[in-house]
Amino acid sequence: MKKADQETLKLVNRSVILELIRKNKEISRIDLAEQTKLSPTTVSAITSELITKKLVTELRVGESNGGRRPVMMGLNPQAAYALAIRLTTNGATYALVDLSCSIVCIKECIGKIDSEAAAERVLQEIISTIKDKYPEYVEKIVGVGVSTPGVIDYENGIILYSASLHLKNFNISETIKNLLGTDAIIFKDADALALGEQHFGIGEGYKDFAYILVENGVGMAYVNSQKLFRLPYGGMELGHIVVDINGALCRCGNRGCLGTVISELPVLKRLNELIEGGMQTEMQNISSLKFKDIVNYSNQEDPAALMVLKEQAELIGVACANVINLFNPELVIVGGPLTGCSWDILDLVKDSTARRALRPYNSKVKVEFSKLGYKSSLLGLANEVFEKMIFKPTALI
Repeated sequence: MKKADQETLKLVNRSVILELIRKNKEISRIDLAEQTKLSPTTVSAITSELITKKLVTELRVGESNGGRRPVMMGLNPQAAYALAIRLTTNGATYALVDLSCSIVCIKECIGKIDSEAAAERVLQEIISTIKDKYPEYVEKIVGVGVSTPGVIDYENGIILYSASLHLKNFNISETIKNLLGTDAIIFKDADALALGEQHFGIGEGYKDFAYILVENGVGMAYVNSQKLFRLPYGGMELGHIVVDINGALCRCGNRGCLGTVISELPVLKRLNELIEGGMQTEMQNISSLKFKDIVNYSNQEDPAALMVLKEQAELIGVACANVINLFNPELVIVGGPLTGCSWDILDLVKDSTARRALRPYNSKVKVEFSKLGYKSSLLGLANEVFEKMIFKPTALI
C-alpha cells in the first residue's frame, strides 16, 4: 500500500469536515476540530477554502461557553442545485432542489410517454422550461437525477426495457447531457422513493426496509443495512412475479403477473365489472379516470370506488406478506395514490398482511404508508446527485 500524499490527505480531511457541516446543519470550527481530531489551524484552512468556494457560509455567532463566542457555519444552500425528474406514463414531475435538499420549485410536464420520441419531448420541455424560467440556477445545476419504471443499465444511464413507457435501449443519460450539458444518474422509480424515505421520511432510523409502489404497476425497492440493494442491471420486479399462470395477459408478455391484479389498470377493469353488475356509483367515463380520481371518489364514500379499493387493500396485504416472508424487514412502506385515502385502508392492508406473514416476522415488522408522497422521489434523487457530485472527495477538487 502507498502512503497517502499530502493532497490526498487534504481531500479526505476536507470531505470529513464538509460531511460534518452537512450532518450538523450548523457547527463551529472548535467543534469541528474536536470531532475530527484535526488541528485548529487545519480546520481553519479547510473551512476558509470551503467558504471561498461558497459551499459553506458563516450563519451566526453562537453562545459563549466561557471564552470567545464561536462562529457557527453551515452549508450554503445556494451553492449548488440538482434537477430531479420523475418519469411516469403520464409525463413527469420535476423539481429544482438546493444543496440543503429544500425544493425551490416543483412542476409537472403532462404528456403521455409511450415511445422514445415522447420521452425525448418531455425531457426537452422540462429542460427548456428550466432554462427559460430559472436561468439564474442553470449554471449551478451540478447534476440531474431521473427515476423511471423499467430495467436500467445504471453504469451507462440506459433504460434497457420499460413496459409501461414502451422504451428499449433508451440512453437517457446521453439525452440529458446533450440538452443540459450535465451528467445524470438514473434510478428505478421505487428505488428513488425509498432513498427519499430513508433520508427524509418514514424510513429514517431503520436499517432494513422495503418500499412497495402501487401505481401504474407494482414496483419494489429494498434497503439492507442502510444501503439500497441494487444490482448492475434491473432491480426487483415485484409486479412481474406470476401469481396466476392462467391469469390476465401482462404488458411484459406473461400471464398472471401481480401487476395484472394490483395497480391502476386492474382497478379500472374491476370498476367496469362492478358497474356493469349494477353497483351504484357517481363515477362516469371510467376509462378516462386515473388512480387518484378513484381515491378521491372513495373519500366521498362512493360505493364502487370503496369496494374496489378495499379489494386492492386485501391484495396489497398479500404482496406485503410475501415481501416480509422473503426479506424479513423491519418496515414495509407502501406508496402511490392509495396513500391519499382518508379512510381506514391502511388498517385493511395491515390486517391482510398480518394474516399471511410468518408469525415470527410479523411480530416485529411495521407496515406504513409513505408520508412524503412523490416528493420523496425528488428529494431522494437530489440527495444522490449531491452525494456523487459534491460530497465525495474527488468531487471537491
